[in-house]
Amino acid sequence: MSKILVIEDDVAVRAPLAVTLEQQGFEVLQAGTGAQGVQMARTELPNLILCGVELEGVGGNLVLYAVRRDPKISTIPFILMSGFAVSEPGLPGLKRGADGFLAKPFTPATLTATIDECLSKRPRAGDQAEQPSGEPCAEDSARSLIGLLPPIKQIVDATKLISTAFDRLEAKEIIGLATQAHQVASNVYRRIERGLFTSERPLVCSPGRVSR
Repeated sequence: MSKILVIEDDVAVRAPLAVTLEQQGFEVLQAGTGAQGVQMARTELPNLILCGVELEGVGGNLVLYAVRRDPKISTIPFILMSGFAVSEPGLPGLKRGADGFLAKPFTPATLTATIDECLSKRPRAGDQAEQPSGEPCAEDSARSLIGLLPPIKQIVDATKLISTAFDRLEAKEIIGLATQAHQVASNVYRRIERGLFTSERPLVCSPGRVSR
């Protein structure tokens, strides 16, 4: 029985989708956030991932980047789901390694056909060369996180000042602090996104195999 991980923050979408997949004979895992989904992928090693694009916080494209950069789960077939009317060839995720796309709402028949196609396209884990085992790059991860502390501290300080002293600040000062926090947060997001997708060093240095 194939195991499918559904990553979707809207329970009204996720729950019925899980029921449909179970009725079609799949074992279903569910994650309500992108971060939870990546962690579940690493621990549960599903045969396929269905992930919403418009997730709160860590979006579907960022989840895809993380999955493709982790040798332990990089070969898992990945299908993006979106409620927006976007032409399939123009989706950034398909250019970054997604295997398929489903436009919401979709029928059970379309769902099954897309899953079958993606499972057949990806090579089986046993057909891939074994990579040497190793330990997680704890030191490298720590250095990366330390580099993010100063900008995050700026965000914390700016938002704290707004929340605790808003009654003593002029409107233009509040706008200035909010703008600064937004700019710094955007820069941090881009740094994380670039690191997940373009880093030559894998985020996890203990490669594994995806069992099918």
